[in-house]
Amino acid sequence: MLVRTVIFLALAVFGSSTDEMQVYDTIIVGMGAAGCTAASVLCKAGKKVLALEAQNRVGGRVNTVPFGSGVVELGAEWIHGDHNSRVYDLAIQNNVTILSQDVSFQVFRSDGTMPDKKMINDLVNYALESVDDPPEEPEPLGQYLTRRLMEYMALKYPSLLEDKDFIDQFLHFMDLVVNNYEASNSWNDITTHSKYMDLKGDLHLSWHKNGYKTLFEILLNTYRDGPGYPNLNLQLEKEVTKITYPQDPAQDVEVTCKDGSTYKARNVIVTVSLGVLKESYETLFAPQLPSSKIESIDNITIGVVGKIILDFEKIWWDTSSGLHGFLWSDEAAKEISYEDRWMRRIEGFELKMGSNTSICLWTAGDATILVSMLHISCAWDGKCSMTF
Repeated sequence: MLVRTVIFLALAVFGSSTDEMQVYDTIIVGMGAAGCTAASVLCKAGKKVLALEAQNRVGGRVNTVPFGSGVVELGAEWIHGDHNSRVYDLAIQNNVTILSQDVSFQVFRSDGTMPDKKMINDLVNYALESVDDPPEEPEPLGQYLTRRLMEYMALKYPSLLEDKDFIDQFLHFMDLVVNNYEASNSWNDITTHSKYMDLKGDLHLSWHKNGYKTLFEILLNTYRDGPGYPNLNLQLEKEVTKITYPQDPAQDVEVTCKDGSTYKARNVIVTVSLGVLKESYETLFAPQLPSSKIESIDNITIGVVGKIILDFEKIWWDTSSGLHGFLWSDEAAKEISYEDRWMRRIEGFELKMGSNTSICLWTAGDATILVSMLHISCAWDGKCSMTF
């Protein structure tokens, strides 16, 4: 798991007949993290590379934009882990300051009171750590974490077992926390068994005011006014519609774009997202992809994560915790209209390290789709209304 002005990381070089007549060593389709990494490696090796990106920027799901008192990330937010992390290593090698973000919670009930902060964070951390200790037989993650949390409360906080309202509210809160990690509608949509492995070290390392865009400047050799790569032809707003690859490996691959331009290369690297592949694999490749790849594209599911980023003239929140969570009471939930039902699907808000006057509310699953349909209007006095 929104708003959209982008810093260009390299100048677009628009297609020409001369470009189309060239045969490149490699064409890269999609210039997100994978595409930019491939371009960096190949260009350093002296290969002639053509990079085609459908959007008007590089970065893929990384999108740093100016906002508030600095910058915010509309997409990917953190470096997850600092051991064996190519991203972290590149930042350090280029003397980019990376800061650890405080992800401790200060939680508020609907009436404004606050449960014990130490206890809340102990329960949250125990639940998240339990994800890495799955049962032998797979089961829904929410069901498993609920059982583990109840056992832990009985052992360490037995008095909580008498507070059914708190338990219900906290389990709903943890459901939302897990959804924001997994891009799911419910923590019971997720299985306890996974082959995903976290890198060791701090999982919430922030680029803060540098912005995640710095990674792509490093990869493309434009960081701190670097010259780029002379053997890289980067073209933005170039949507690829057909990749024709021959059965004879001695022949070139032909790539056709939406604007009618065609390019040839000895090989093509396709780095587009799973969502793009699901939408276009039947028409994008000629001949069709092998059945094993089609089966993977069809069967791997994807979720949705969104952000609502707000900026204020003054900081009115407590800055001693990086995360502020909401425990919704049944009474407060009943007061929410049907149109505003997405509000109860927000766990809380996060402080932004790139803009200290901004906060971010995360959404996941269907709530993200509902928020994307909102029409937001603001009056001159700064008051905003949201309607469908």
